[in-house]
Amino acid sequence: MTNKIIYPLILLPIVAALLMVPITYAQSSCSYVVSFNVTPASGSAYITVAITGVPEGHEVYLRWGIEPYPQGPWSSVTDTLMTWNGTSYVVTIGPFQPGTWVAWVFHDVTTNTWINYQCVPFWNWNVDVNPPNQGYTWAYVYPNGSILITVLGRAPDNILLWYGLTSGPGNVPWYTTSGAPGAMNATMTFNPLWGNYSVMIGPFQPGQWIQWVYWDTTTNTWLHCSANLISGTVICTPNGNFAIQDVYSPLIFINATYSKYVYLVGQNATVYVLFENEFGKPITVNMTLTANSEEFNYYDVTIMPGYYTVALNFTVNMPQGIYTPMLTVYSLGTVLTQASLPSLYVLNTTGKPPLSLVIVWNMHQPLYIEPNGTWEQAWVLLHTCHDFLWNGTWVGAYELQAILLNEYNVSVTIDFTPVLLYQWETILTEGAFPYSPVWSSPSILNVNMTQCLEAINYTISLYRELAQEGKIEILAVPFYHPLQAIIYDNGWQSDLLAQILMGEEMTEDVFGVKATGAWTPEMAFNMGLVHLYNETGIEFTILDAQAFLPYATVVSGTPSPYGPIIVEDSTGEQIIVLFRDTDLSNAFSFAYFRQPPQVTARELIHYLARIYMQSPGAVVVVALDGENPLIFNPTTGPADLQAIYQVLSEYQGTWFVTQTASEAIATHKPIAVLTNLPESSWALNLNNWNNGYPGKIEIWRSVALAREYLVAFTKAVGMPISPVVPLPFNTTPNSTNPIYTLWNYLYIAEGSDWTWQTGPPNYGPVWFQEQALTYTSAIINAIENYLSEIRLVKYVVENNAVVLQIYNGLNYTLYVTLVVSNGTYTIAKPVVLKPHHITTIPIIGIENATTAQLYSPVTEYELGDHPILINQYGFPLATFTLSPGNSQAISAMQGESSELITSLIAFLLSASVIMIIILIQKGPFR
Repeated sequence: MTNKIIYPLILLPIVAALLMVPITYAQSSCSYVVSFNVTPASGSAYITVAITGVPEGHEVYLRWGIEPYPQGPWSSVTDTLMTWNGTSYVVTIGPFQPGTWVAWVFHDVTTNTWINYQCVPFWNWNVDVNPPNQGYTWAYVYPNGSILITVLGRAPDNILLWYGLTSGPGNVPWYTTSGAPGAMNATMTFNPLWGNYSVMIGPFQPGQWIQWVYWDTTTNTWLHCSANLISGTVICTPNGNFAIQDVYSPLIFINATYSKYVYLVGQNATVYVLFENEFGKPITVNMTLTANSEEFNYYDVTIMPGYYTVALNFTVNMPQGIYTPMLTVYSLGTVLTQASLPSLYVLNTTGKPPLSLVIVWNMHQPLYIEPNGTWEQAWVLLHTCHDFLWNGTWVGAYELQAILLNEYNVSVTIDFTPVLLYQWETILTEGAFPYSPVWSSPSILNVNMTQCLEAINYTISLYRELAQEGKIEILAVPFYHPLQAIIYDNGWQSDLLAQILMGEEMTEDVFGVKATGAWTPEMAFNMGLVHLYNETGIEFTILDAQAFLPYATVVSGTPSPYGPIIVEDSTGEQIIVLFRDTDLSNAFSFAYFRQPPQVTARELIHYLARIYMQSPGAVVVVALDGENPLIFNPTTGPADLQAIYQVLSEYQGTWFVTQTASEAIATHKPIAVLTNLPESSWALNLNNWNNGYPGKIEIWRSVALAREYLVAFTKAVGMPISPVVPLPFNTTPNSTNPIYTLWNYLYIAEGSDWTWQTGPPNYGPVWFQEQALTYTSAIINAIENYLSEIRLVKYVVENNAVVLQIYNGLNYTLYVTLVVSNGTYTIAKPVVLKPHHITTIPIIGIENATTAQLYSPVTEYELGDHPILINQYGFPLATFTLSPGNSQAISAMQGESSELITSLIAFLLSASVIMIIILIQKGPFR
């Protein structure tokens, strides 16, 4: 059986159960109408989707992906442009194999509006393409005798339920509710949220049997029962009908909870069972709880009228496993109700090492400051002090994390991108938030500035204290969170080296600890980073298991996400990688922070218990952005984070412990050695940052052009390429000299956020694209202004000689190559141009020179990817046109200093000497 079949079988009961929960979002409140069809009706098929309600002329995309089950995690995410057909936006996607779950939402780019199913965030349309297991059924008997029947059908076909009342599950006659022989029918409704059909029938009398089949009127196909198409209490009749008995009583089981999420073998347990007693009086019952082969009996239990909870105690004597206990309630020999209780988790820890849980939070904000020091966005401030109320006080995501980590006994690993620290320190150095035309007063931001400044200082101090105590581990990050794989491919490795070193320095300065591990931004990795990490003292990093492990070359061992792995490059250099559990990390990102905290705590402990059952002693890594789950879920997120830390503190010790990344590496031997990891990211590719979208291309080209200008100019002034830039907090974002400042601008422009937010698939605000272009333009404009200060003051071209007088108006000595040409012959020589000085340069041996050029002697290797072609002399800085037989000034100098006059005299004397030499070489006058 393939996974394509397994997923629906497992999840349809859950899906059907969820259908019983009333949907609180009315479709009438959502003005969009969506339709789709799947063709052909069998085999591989295409899906055509249409949406109305979006005005004509908008740019609309269908974002779709493949999922393992409805509302599951997406893979192979694609954005496809829709076309206007006169009434709707339409697109066709595919083909898809039968049994493929496809999900989609819409994005109106014109208004930057995401359109989800019923306009509810995170709800998608879902369809199973020509499901091989059509007819898979689940049914639920409601306490009033109604029956909800759910089936997996070929969407969006019309499906009818044909049903009748029978005397049992055999080959017996059908009757209608009026008692007449025959069948009844009901139209089933397709639910795009879960990709199935459902209908409610009844209510019926207690004990009544109902049989049914399905008729797909679109394909004229009857769907009958077979053993692989039923779940729960549904059975198949001998002649292929579905059947269920309508069993219910005035004693209704509501739910049950255990005193613990996980029990160890031999522990005492309590299950709290909630009933609704509709008898109208107290009743006395007996109960039997069955789990595995264990049976526990409870006699003369009184259940009061209305809602009433009964506590049942038992000893967990069963072996390690996950059980579904069955509770039977009876009185005077009559069964009043039966119910399956929630899963009971039992662990046996004898002789087994505990799990090591490593939680890694990535805390990041890009630079929101313009080159002139103006703050354009206030998110650094708000996410530190003003995201949500906590215990009656406004706090931000970063501060709340620190507060809870200080409160609970949990070890975590965390990074703060240096650009975030840079902005925190800038605010603290100024002693106030630097207001700008964007917000002229605190009232616009609706914050208490004194409290916000205190929050930033408290947050930094508390993290520093936790780090120095060893309760948390701080990772280093390249300073501006660059997309390292693309930067490396562009040949700008020296920039990465500088950003890593700057990041390490900032992290150590702020927190007082030296990081030995690094957060790889966006987990965007290629094998070239192994050397860079070795060169900068980085010993380990965190990557995504799903993105890398299936595609790497195994040198030795058995790779899995549950242990440290050595990654080795072709030269033998190594780094340790902890691969995150993709599913658990995604649960943290997309589920755990938007649901009741008790549910989050239970699901987390159950997930860890399942791993322990299979792999005791494993290292389980959860890694994700640390602020986003809180920021995106301000109502539920804070309580969920507290629930996570609280439940981990309570349960750790016997069968799992929380550790920092370094602690886990130190206590677990590597389980494998890998090489040839693919170039990828947590998103399974690099398309979020470089997918051919014109806006992304514009950013990358502008970075390449700005870098070419900057490398060439830096080489010309004799300064190091890709320097480690000192960054005072009182001049942000400028450094201690203009060249360093321009390099800092370049590093800023290399940040990953600008391309992530530009165009598909994320469609962020246009400000992000503009921010990148602002910094690259600042670099190019500054260097062009510098180059305009290099001028040809005077020249003489005569016979086979030329004398040039070049003024360097910069504050830097220039180390350049002078190239003089007459179109067919060229002479090149290195020259040194002192600052604010006129240099006289004679060139002998070229006739009728027409051009003189100054080159920065950069190489292809130093430039990496660059849009302007260079030649054997390097990058052209300045070009001067010469006229043979002529002597003139190319540009006028302002002022007539004594230095200029002296230089002109020297120039003329030099020219005279050269002319005499030439005449002597020609012989006596004739």
